[in-house]
Amino acid sequence: MEIQLKYKPGFAMALVTLNEGEKIRAEGGAMVGISTNINMVTEKASRGGILRSLKAAFLGGENFWMNVFSSTDGKAEIKLAPTLPGDIIECDLNNGTLYAQSTCFLAADSSIDIDTKFQGLKGFFSGESLFFLKLSGTGKLLLSSYGGIEKISVQGSFLVDTGHIVAFDNTLNYQIIKFGGWKSFFFGGEGLVARFTGNGNLYIQSRSVPEFGRWLRDALPPKKE
Repeated sequence: MEIQLKYKPGFAMALVTLNEGEKIRAEGGAMVGISTNINMVTEKASRGGILRSLKAAFLGGENFWMNVFSSTDGKAEIKLAPTLPGDIIECDLNNGTLYAQSTCFLAADSSIDIDTKFQGLKGFFSGESLFFLKLSGTGKLLLSSYGGIEKISVQGSFLVDTGHIVAFDNTLNYQIIKFGGWKSFFFGGEGLVARFTGNGNLYIQSRSVPEFGRWLRDALPPKKE
């Protein structure tokens, strides 16, 4: 499998070249175009059975079904892109585990397992999802962002606004904490952040989907009664 990332960083698209027999699973609606020698089937999001697929769908925010693309004759191409404008990064998992926001998952080698990680009530109070996607195994993984993506090598600790998290290594621990005083919490727009500790890679996005949603809501004219 070969992956070429085009039109970075603002409007990225992934051009994936599959050899015969290779498969890639993609988020629903991510396909831009395919060559005629590609076969597509729709399968459960998780390889771990119906219950784990339901958990990934309803708890992790991931679609219950994903589209699986494979080459039927020699090399074949598929173009993939996320819904929101932004960047795409390629990660190579080598029998490892990466946690990602469900909205940042774009596609993965069919050998990678998709499960969920419960955040507990800290996810509720942070205003984000209660669950992260747990991506494990060996193979290529494509993550997308709203805005640009920055990779941070955490050595010790690092703070990041919860709406800007894309993904992080399983070697990192995190907790949701209040940032600043109570005035900042209620009026400063910087109330809760994630504190990552340990050694590993953290991926963040330069824009926040929740903040954009709030801006759009405030910018729209009020509904007429």
